[in-house]
Amino acid sequence: MTRTYPRRARLAFGLATGVAAQLAAVGLLLASAWLIVRAAEQPPVLYLMVAIVSVRFFGISRSVLRYVERLATHDVALADAVERRVETYVDLDRAAPGGLGDLRRGDLVSRVVADVARLQDRLLRLRLPWWVGLAATLVVVAVVAAIDLRSGFVIAAGVLVCGTALRRVVSSVGARRSGRAEAQGRLSAEVAASAVASRELVAFGAAGQAGAKARTATDDAESAQSGGASVAGLGSAIVLTIAGATVAVLAAWSSGPDPVLIGVVLLAPIALIEPWDGWSEAERLRPEVTAAGERLAALAALPNPVSDPADPRPLPESYDLVVDAAVVGWDGPVTAPVSFKVAEGDAVAVTGPSGVGKSTLAYALLRLLPTWTGTVLLGGTPTTELAASDVRRRIGYLGQDDVVFDTSVRENLRIADPQADDDRLRDALASAGLLAAVDAMPRGLDTPVGEHGGRLSGGERQRLCLARLLLADHRVLVLDEPTEHLDAPTAEALMDDVLALAGPGGRSLVVVTHSPSVLARFDTVVALSRVDP
Repeated sequence: MTRTYPRRARLAFGLATGVAAQLAAVGLLLASAWLIVRAAEQPPVLYLMVAIVSVRFFGISRSVLRYVERLATHDVALADAVERRVETYVDLDRAAPGGLGDLRRGDLVSRVVADVARLQDRLLRLRLPWWVGLAATLVVVAVVAAIDLRSGFVIAAGVLVCGTALRRVVSSVGARRSGRAEAQGRLSAEVAASAVASRELVAFGAAGQAGAKARTATDDAESAQSGGASVAGLGSAIVLTIAGATVAVLAAWSSGPDPVLIGVVLLAPIALIEPWDGWSEAERLRPEVTAAGERLAALAALPNPVSDPADPRPLPESYDLVVDAAVVGWDGPVTAPVSFKVAEGDAVAVTGPSGVGKSTLAYALLRLLPTWTGTVLLGGTPTTELAASDVRRRIGYLGQDDVVFDTSVRENLRIADPQADDDRLRDALASAGLLAAVDAMPRGLDTPVGEHGGRLSGGERQRLCLARLLLADHRVLVLDEPTEHLDAPTAEALMDDVLALAGPGGRSLVVVTHSPSVLARFDTVVALSRVDP
């Protein structure tokens, strides 16, 4: 309630000042027309003082009112955009574990961001121009009708024809030529995919094919951009044609107002070109804004992989983890029922052939995905009776290729806890076996790690991700192939530090691996198998 009322009040104030600014622009032109015609009669200068002052007033107030209108309406639009960004992030966070449909990495960054920004135009460049233009137009029609009724009807007819033509022609043509966001999304996706896989593309001689796809995407983006310009030109042509025709009809059919007012009547349609151009631009953008809203609505409608209970139970203090006859899989059951227990401080390895569902089981432990059958208990409480966010506070996950951001060691760690001081950062690095290496770097914690951690070795990169996980203070750590892509000595040293985290009063470990050397270090090994067909 406290958010809605101020928004409506600010929007109403902005709309009112927008109408006043538009009327000031119209008044400036019409008052100038009257002043020129009347001055040609060479009356005493005092007869012209009101018109002279009016021209000055309209000229100054137009700029002031336009600034105030922009201030009020953009305040509302930007506040709405912030809320929309948060809602979109929540939708992405909720739906990502289950997949985001056909969105690729570059497409996600480009199109979703562009769609959220485009929805901001729904108020500023779609609705407000129509509201302001209609209000100002009605006032102009009423003023002209008071001067000469027939002229008022002529201008009203011109307004009706212009509004209808713009709404039907520009909007429909724009819908056929829209697709700029999709084209830019495809271009970003192709460029991002080529950049990420550049080494492999060159190694296998596929760089030419990737370049051809990128060039095709570039041509599509250029075509979409030029299509938008041609629609804008069409709208301007319609506005100018109807305004000119209205002036011609006024000159031929008006019933003969006072000669001093002839300039006012004939220039009235010209004064309406500015609001009509606003309508034209609004209709050009309408297909893009509508499409952006539909795509974000489709994102919001993606199924929720897991649902929180209506009344979640409190997170238990104990962090014993029990898996009881659980069956997991994405589109259907994949694993045969599996059961095991990880007591506080214990370490358990999970293995099995490729595609058997090892990583899927890890997701189910964090309640990112549901189990098809069976139960996962945390501290004696089924995780389905806990809020998913609470489960993830207690259970942390380190994947095979966790994201390392192109920033410093410090900022990569603080993703887990933005308030962590240097002592806590160094403790986490020490537990992950990376402190000595960081201290040896030229800038220590402030050392840039490069894109995707490219300035770090494979082992250092994995240890940095582990330190970030430890900083979040999870009590149960699920590590998915932690030694993947590492040479034997580095993998062994990493596992030494990982296993040192377990023990009485320490962390519980669930390590997913197919490495025989890693499996040999665990007393408890759980072997997954496929469900019977």
